Amino acid sequence: MIVLNNDQQNKLIQQYVELVVDNMDRKTMEEWITDELIFQFGKLTKEELKDEVDNFDEELFDELVDNVTNETVLDTNNNGGKF
Repeated sequence: MIVLNNDQQNKLIQQYVELVVDNMDRKTMEEWITDELIFQFGKLTKEELKDEVDNFDEELFDELVDNVTNETVLDTNNNGGKF
């Protein structure tokens, strides 16, 4: 087994990640980023999540809460609520 120090391993990882990203199409990148953001935001407390959303747009959190708590949310994609 090849032994790498931390710096060498980090450089190897960086080079490999660049190759993987270069070989991704836009759709694959969007899916990966979406999954990663859902995972990261899912680890936040409710207060931390509110702060995160407020940093994006101060009025957005209340709108999103209304969307997920209101049973009559509009189907803007006209797909019957399916993704």
